[in-house]
Amino acid sequence: MDAIDVESDFKKSRAFLLTYSTLLLLLWYFSVDLRAFSFLGVSIGIRDNIQNVHLVAALGNLYLLIRFFQKSPRGCFKLNEDMISVFESVLKTIAPYAYIRRLALAMYKSAGQAKDDVKLVKIYKQVTMGHQLSDDYSSILKFIQYRNPELAKRTELSFDISFSFIAAEQEHTQIIRNELVVPNIFLVRICQLYALTKGSFTTSWFTDYILPVLYALLAIILFVNTWWQRNAIDHAVFKDSFNQMLISI
Repeated sequence: MDAIDVESDFKKSRAFLLTYSTLLLLLWYFSVDLRAFSFLGVSIGIRDNIQNVHLVAALGNLYLLIRFFQKSPRGCFKLNEDMISVFESVLKTIAPYAYIRRLALAMYKSAGQAKDDVKLVKIYKQVTMGHQLSDDYSSILKFIQYRNPELAKRTELSFDISFSFIAAEQEHTQIIRNELVVPNIFLVRICQLYALTKGSFTTSWFTDYILPVLYALLAIILFVNTWWQRNAIDHAVFKDSFNQMLISI
């Protein structure tokens, strides 16, 4: 199938899902009586199985949700490159502050001086994701288990630091290249959460693929809950009858 056709089918299925979900939410919020409605100008009244009208409406939305999944482009629910870029940008910004002590010790060691004998004057740093140093592009967000050594490698950060310091009343300049740091999993999770929140507003990934699913699930849950509450007495009677049957057996 042509890529244009796939994209068109996906947009149509998303439009149907959002429209129907919005209709259900409006009907639920305003407590509209679903026993009578108008279709193409013709008034239609429901006489039988009125107690199941909310369940039927929810099943209709479930069908549209399934069609949405079927028409969605492959891999669209995984974080795209824009979201991954947001995560990596956040990680590279926060990591130098989280590991400032470790980087300072590396600078003292490179200068060959004790901490008390050195006064840092200027510091310039460049942070690069470890996987960006090679041609193999990947990201931590493609993995689940952080204990995976491959995952640790992909979250590794490379620090290039140029700094000036004063020792023995003289100013010196030193350069550290490729100081490698594997971020703590707690720091990684914080960056992931922040990136997911920020990326949801700054990229279209969330609103294009995730929000329609959450929107539809909300409408389905509300309508199924309404159906259940309105049939609570019947459910109780059925449960009691079923229990009596089990006791008699």
